[in-house]
Amino acid sequence: MKINNSRKASENARIMYLIQQAGTLMMTNRSHVRNLGNVTFDTLASHSFHVAVIAYCITRMEKCSHQEGMKALTMGIFHDLAEARTGDNDFVTKNYTTANEEQAVADQFAGFSFGEDLKEEIEEYEKRSSKVSKCVKDADCIAQMFMEWSLSWQGNKLADKWFKADLKNRVPYLKTKSAKKLINLIKTSDPQDWWWQEFVTKSGPNLKHLNG
Repeated sequence: MKINNSRKASENARIMYLIQQAGTLMMTNRSHVRNLGNVTFDTLASHSFHVAVIAYCITRMEKCSHQEGMKALTMGIFHDLAEARTGDNDFVTKNYTTANEEQAVADQFAGFSFGEDLKEEIEEYEKRSSKVSKCVKDADCIAQMFMEWSLSWQGNKLADKWFKADLKNRVPYLKTKSAKKLINLIKTSDPQDWWWQEFVTKSGPNLKHLNG
C-alpha cells in the first residue's frame, strides 16, 4: 500500500511539474521580439493559445469533425511546450543551434499515466502527415503572420517588412486552402475590424456611448 501511495505521489508531482512548465511559457517572450523593437505581448503561452484557436477554426473549415477540431486545439496548445526546456530559437539562432526537442518532449511527459497520450500528439504534429497536424502547422504560421500584421498597423516598419516577406515565402507553402483564405481576409482587414463592423458599420455608432 505504501509503495502504491508513493508511486501516486510521484506521478502527481510529475503532473505538477508539467503545469509549472506551462506556466513558464506565460513568462517567456518569444525570442524574435528582440528583432522587432519594443514588443512585450507575444509570449510562448499567448502564441500557443492563438495557434490552438486558429487550428480549431482551420480544421472545421476543412470539413473535419468537432472531435478532430478539438484534437487540433490540443495539439496547438501543446506544440511549443518543449520550449520551456529548450528555449525559443529565432530565425537567426536556428542557423547555429539545434535544440533536442525530441528528448525534451520525452522528459516532459514521462512519469504520469497520460503523458504518452500527449507525447503522441506532439509526434503526430512533428510528422506533418495527418490532416489535423497540417492544419495546426498552418495555424502556427498564421499566428506568426497575424502578430506581424497587427504590429504593422501600429507603424512598426520591421513587422510590415516581415509580413510582406511571409506573404511571399510562407503563404505558398501553407497546406490548406482554408489557411490561405484566412490570410487573404486578414491582409484586407484591420485589427479592430471585428468590433467596428459589428458596433459601428452595421448598427451605426452609438451616439450615447460616444457623447455621454
